[in-house]
Amino acid sequence: MIKNVWLIASLVGLCGADLLAQHLPVDRAMTRAYQRETRSDSGLPGKYYWQNRGDYQIDVRFDPESRLIEGTVHIDYVNNSPDTLKRLLIKLYPNVYRADAMRNTVIASDDLGEGVEIRSITVSGRAVESSQRAVRGTNMTVKGVTVLPQTHATLEVAYRYYLNKGSFTRTGQIDEGSFFIAYFFPRITVYDDVDGWNEYPYMGKEEFYNDYGNFKLSVTVPGDYCVWATGDLKNTAEVYTPEVIKRITQAETHDGIVDVITAADITNGTVTRRNPTNTWRFEANEVPDVAFAVSRNYVWKSSSLVVDSASGRRTRVDAVYHPGHTVYVPVVAYTRKVVELISHDFPGIPFPYPHMTIVDGLDAMEYPMMVNNLPFEDPKDVIEFTAHEVFHSIFPFYVGTNETKYSFMDEGWATLTEFMFHSQIDSTVALDYDVSPVNDNAGSAEDMPVMTPTAQLYGKARYADKDLKPALALYYLKEMLGDAVFVKAMRQYIAAWAGKHPTPYDFFNSMRVHSGVSLDWYWNKWWFEKAVPDLAIAGVRQRGKACSVTIHNTGGAPVPIHLTIVFEDGTRQTLARSAMVWKDGNPDVVVSLATSKRKIMEITLGGSYDADTRPADNVWRSKQSH
Repeated sequence: MIKNVWLIASLVGLCGADLLAQHLPVDRAMTRAYQRETRSDSGLPGKYYWQNRGDYQIDVRFDPESRLIEGTVHIDYVNNSPDTLKRLLIKLYPNVYRADAMRNTVIASDDLGEGVEIRSITVSGRAVESSQRAVRGTNMTVKGVTVLPQTHATLEVAYRYYLNKGSFTRTGQIDEGSFFIAYFFPRITVYDDVDGWNEYPYMGKEEFYNDYGNFKLSVTVPGDYCVWATGDLKNTAEVYTPEVIKRITQAETHDGIVDVITAADITNGTVTRRNPTNTWRFEANEVPDVAFAVSRNYVWKSSSLVVDSASGRRTRVDAVYHPGHTVYVPVVAYTRKVVELISHDFPGIPFPYPHMTIVDGLDAMEYPMMVNNLPFEDPKDVIEFTAHEVFHSIFPFYVGTNETKYSFMDEGWATLTEFMFHSQIDSTVALDYDVSPVNDNAGSAEDMPVMTPTAQLYGKARYADKDLKPALALYYLKEMLGDAVFVKAMRQYIAAWAGKHPTPYDFFNSMRVHSGVSLDWYWNKWWFEKAVPDLAIAGVRQRGKACSVTIHNTGGAPVPIHLTIVFEDGTRQTLARSAMVWKDGNPDVVVSLATSKRKIMEITLGGSYDADTRPADNVWRSKQSH
């Protein structure tokens, strides 16, 4: 381990004196990126930053009876890298249901099959023979091709596969008339300046990393089915009845909630144009992915709001659900509030997309402009998951973080909003947020540093270290910097990396530069070490009008200090110190307070979101109180 630390320090030294000032462990891939100046320590992309892209024309037919998806994909791929690509790596995500695929999630035997059948593929007009394709799970390598730097390659792929009926993992059949269909087309994976090709296989639990591009999607389904998808519907008049179109227009231009499709509309057959089939055409620009939902029995509530005060631009918000799931009734209002908070409060940037559609499904998962959420029974879960999944619109979609490698870069932010937004979404539903996954996991053998690649997180460490621990650390950082500085730095980070692929180091550098505060000590403790939050009241000394309370940091993690003091006369006083008190590494901090000669009966350490693995030593009581 000591040799590795010296090796890392030597590699960082090659990048110049500025990087030595980071005092953060830097891996070899990032060191090369610094040397090549594709990344910098300025918080901005490097002088020679580049990223590839793919524009997609996708035409699919979906048969709900057989669940067969068949289609063609035209890809215009641009190699902006300085490298000659001698192979292409294509993701076949539905292959997670292939019988011989590696998986880390349970798939019922009835859902196992042949996976994606590639019927034909050409690259720049030349047919790719089966001998040039090597399929391993969800990765397909196409060999024998050459894509020079700064050139285009065009791919034409014809394919088909059967959608899973059960074993719903982010995609599949919801009920007899409803489906959520995602990761449904062959796509070229990311080739970036840090890791080259994104080789991580999709095995069920991991999430995704895709290039940005423009998408044109057409979906052909039987005439009594509706389709909702990423992007704008371009042929509304061809698929909906005039009354439904009128309601959509009303929802897109007014603040109130509109019942676009009602249960009576479904019964009466007055929703769609009753052709044998309808083809729904969507377009979305500068997004990393597209997904769609299909149903013949879902109702639709919709509204819209101004997300950009300067331009007056509006975003439509939708809740699409089974009419029997009454828990979904407030979801459109919840979604509207989350989009409002994102646009005008935290982070305070105009919501970047024209719509946000929440679909009643069998999972809790985000897609560009779409969310698939369970009909949760607990109203608290409905609020928190709505906030969480909608906030993913910023990370990883507007800012293209690599979920397959460092999912904390989006999950930490989204989890943070669960407790930040709750009371503003619906103050009538009590919030008692559970931080026990961190308390139970921190310091255990299973615990891992937040910087651990996501594919290596299992068991209790998975949620604790990729979701909740980084969310709490960001929350403590916000308290430490103050809301104004924290949000300003966050906005600068978003502005610099919107439509790009930041690494954790780009985030660290951006927050340091734009906050003006050296934070390496904080990143080290919370992100690179196995941070153990464990504070204790080590001593209390009261003399006259003053009292000093010694707080001992047993675990070493920089957790804020929140004290509640109860006096003999029944009055209470609260006192807070941010996590900055632990910057110098001292294990003890003395907190002083004025008492006006009132006798202290009890002192309690800890706040609502202050993790602590051993809360038993967080209470001090006067001997007189016993």
